[in-house]
Amino acid sequence: MKLAICEDNPSHYEIIHTILQKYPPGFFEITHFTSGDEFLRAIAENGCSYSIVLTDIDLGSDTVNGISLAEKINHISPDTQIIFISQYLQYATAVYETEHAYFIHKQQVEKYLPLALRAACQKLEKLHTRYLYFSGNSRNYQVLCSDILYLERNLRQTTIYTRTGTYTTKEKLTVLTERMKPDFCLCHNSFAVNLHAVRTYSHKGIILSDNTEIPVSRSYYQQFKDAFAFMMLASHREVP
Repeated sequence: MKLAICEDNPSHYEIIHTILQKYPPGFFEITHFTSGDEFLRAIAENGCSYSIVLTDIDLGSDTVNGISLAEKINHISPDTQIIFISQYLQYATAVYETEHAYFIHKQQVEKYLPLALRAACQKLEKLHTRYLYFSGNSRNYQVLCSDILYLERNLRQTTIYTRTGTYTTKEKLTVLTERMKPDFCLCHNSFAVNLHAVRTYSHKGIILSDNTEIPVSRSYYQQFKDAFAFMMLASHREVP
């Protein structure tokens, strides 16, 4: 998950970074910006691809602060979750001019940053559609995502396995999975699973709630682990 930190104070950045290092390796892909101007230049060139942005409010600039930064993010990437971290409590009211997930006083960052990240992950999860829409056999379908256990691609056909039956479509596995993220993840070139249906997993494979065994390939294993950890964090469950 891509996460940006906008913090001009090196010691404060190190405290935040140390907390983030407690999460599973690779869980967060962290980019550090030392000023609001630097962040704005980056998203002007490449767009805002960050799921979460942690930002100080006082960034040492008269032109760009954390609140104006958040307003810009709200405009160009409304799904991005913003967490304010400031040592000045007088900003606590001003942040409500923006859409954000959390406000943390810097003196309490170790206590509240994990809670803020969980809240941000939960909001990201709710943003994604609950239904999968697709066509197959000259018909259009609407299937509740939570009813889908896994998907399998064979030749030019994708089979969707649900708790009550199966559907087939010519739509690509990668395209269908992308529409159902973050609840679904590729675990193999030919398979994608509902992370909420996973009972257990190892390098040897994945066992679903109905005891179906799904293969997991070496090239997809870390991606699957990261996605599963994200789901558990958002669901208030312990990350293994």
